[in-house]
Amino acid sequence: MITIVAHRGWSGEAPENTMAAFKLALTEPDIAIIELDVHLSKDGVPVVIHDHTLNRTTSGIGRVKDYTLEELRRVDAGSWFDPQFAEERIPTLEEVLELAKGRCMLHVELKTMGDEYEGMEEKVIAVIHRHGMKDEVVLSSFDHDSMKRANEIDPSIRTGLIFMGKPMLLAEQLRYAGATSVSMHYAFVTRDVVNEMAENGIDMGLWTVDDPDILAGIIEQYPDMRITTNYPDRVLRIVRQARVTF
Repeated sequence: MITIVAHRGWSGEAPENTMAAFKLALTEPDIAIIELDVHLSKDGVPVVIHDHTLNRTTSGIGRVKDYTLEELRRVDAGSWFDPQFAEERIPTLEEVLELAKGRCMLHVELKTMGDEYEGMEEKVIAVIHRHGMKDEVVLSSFDHDSMKRANEIDPSIRTGLIFMGKPMLLAEQLRYAGATSVSMHYAFVTRDVVNEMAENGIDMGLWTVDDPDILAGIIEQYPDMRITTNYPDRVLRIVRQARVTF
């Protein structure tokens, strides 16, 4: 069964990590999961943006961590994509949880590196608890120690590790962090890895797959895969044509 993950919301049709992209993803019932990225503002509020700086996706310049939430609210997070989204702002994690509660699973990637955001895991988990959504959220990160900390704070919230390459001793790394899911760049997937994860009861996904031909090949070879994409409509079209189930 293919599981569709809308990468940073439906980011092929709306500016990534904005309420517009998340709302659009929620209009398609066959999108099972929305993925988003979290940093901390200068005053310690979990905010939803991918990059460590404002430069690429907003009208601001500089590091996210150097601005308070009030200051981040002033930047335009939509015009870079299309002028019609000029009113989009950087959302807080709290706002996205409120929007998605009871409607869609969320994969929340913590964009931390080392000690960059002290206490990030505690702050994110506190927001999740405040909204009673520990069963509707999976935390993930490239930073294994971050996920280990998250598990120590609340082992009932699921966690996952993200990899760019083909990792060695993958099962051991997952055990170290207490993670129950893994996300790999699609270029590095092999049947052996897929089988190993299935044997260990690990939920597995591939990111970020947008090319229709590559999507079709992955869906044919791995019909039970979790696929993260900026274009959920492309996955939907291929799956429906192939009559693969969700």
